[in-house]
Amino acid sequence: MKLLTIKDLAEYDPGPVWLADAIDHQPEAAKPGRMLPADMEPMLGMDELAAFLSCSRRLVERMRSAGKVPKPDMHVGRCPRWQPATIRSWIKGGGKP
Repeated sequence: MKLLTIKDLAEYDPGPVWLADAIDHQPEAAKPGRMLPADMEPMLGMDELAAFLSCSRRLVERMRSAGKVPKPDMHVGRCPRWQPATIRSWIKGGGKP
């Protein structure tokens, strides 16, 4: 693989490039939402929490309003989000918030 110099970059003219083509031709690691660092897990929303607990979203909503689910770690807009570690420790503790 040849390394490019500043002169090579100055002479490089790809011609017209469509944004959609530029996004599609990025390396896999550069595409957003494709890879997370090994120690990072995505946060759980209501639907993901329901799937994690093998129950319906409505049951999670009722449990949350009754105070039987831990408080969310953060909110994105009006949507609650939990870290998987929070839910795992809640389950290990017997399901008490």
